[in-house]
Amino acid sequence: MDPWLVIPVKAPLGSKQRLAARVPEHQRRLLSSVMARRVVRTAAEAWPRGALVVVTTDPELAALCRRLEVAVLQDPGSGQTAAVQSGAYHALERGAEVVATLAADLPRLTAEDLRALLAAARRIAPGTMVLIPDLGGSGSNGMVVRPGTILLHAFGPDSRRRHLERARALGLRVRELRRTGLARDLDRPGDLLGLGGAEAALAVEPGDG
Repeated sequence: MDPWLVIPVKAPLGSKQRLAARVPEHQRRLLSSVMARRVVRTAAEAWPRGALVVVTTDPELAALCRRLEVAVLQDPGSGQTAAVQSGAYHALERGAEVVATLAADLPRLTAEDLRALLAAARRIAPGTMVLIPDLGGSGSNGMVVRPGTILLHAFGPDSRRRHLERARALGLRVRELRRTGLARDLDRPGDLLGLGGAEAALAVEPGDG
């Protein structure tokens, strides 16, 4: 059975508050929406679609998921950790043994990055967590866990430390997967550096086909 991938996506309205000092609300909404749509399209290209689920309240993104034949769940509204665990339960109900999750604010993500994550998920040993640290080293942009029933997710500030502590407390082997496309997120004003003003809202968004 293929590993499952859960992608939690916050609604664009009110998102990216830590960018508020540099980026107006309407541009933050556009950034969030375009990044999420690109991440979902990339996942639909690189990951088996029958083992992929998006958790969101965004109706436009949900419509895109349906066009891509990707499962979509309503976000329970209690934060990223709850959204990820909702998707994990969905996967476990369908027999998943390995559950991965990935953030939706990764402007440099490529299909090759997703294929590297899929390869890591396919070869992960039982009793193991593979963590995806962010570029700064203190946060987590995702993880893979086997067995998927171990719900040790604790996203938010300083999440890398919490995830490592929880995994080790449970006796899990810990590995880390480091790739720029998986590590470079867009949370703080400094993350905009090198993106050319977020590449003018990540440039031209591909079509919905």
